[in-house]
Amino acid sequence: MSSEKISFAAAVGVAFKKYFNFRGVATRREYWFFILFFVLLSLVTGQLDQILFPELSRRATESANELFAYIETNPTVADWSMFERALADATAATPIGNLASFATFFPLLTATVRRMRDAGFGGAWLLLIWLQPFVFIVALRPSKTPK
Repeated sequence: MSSEKISFAAAVGVAFKKYFNFRGVATRREYWFFILFFVLLSLVTGQLDQILFPELSRRATESANELFAYIETNPTVADWSMFERALADATAATPIGNLASFATFFPLLTATVRRMRDAGFGGAWLLLIWLQPFVFIVALRPSKTPK
């Protein structure tokens, strides 16, 4: 890409044009305009989901409130079925948002890899994000007691 300033619409167009293209680089402006598009799209689809599917939103809110109330009263005992139900209800409550996220997943991933390359890092650095769940799981383990 040349050193010319890219517009918001052009940045979004480039990201979708390079849907599965991990090669090359993405300028800072191109990347952050696409991130802005993604955030705005998420806000709009979230509002549409709440307007068009109020019953699903209500059910998701109720199951999340039940889960939080249970955690407050029983902080040491995990009820995974409540967690699974809250997660399933939250996912079901956003069908338009889920579709939009599915459609923008690869352009976001490829733009991020191209941006990392432009910044001087390889795309493999994105694999570090998988370290977070591992650290979280290890942190949840009980402490070792001395014998």
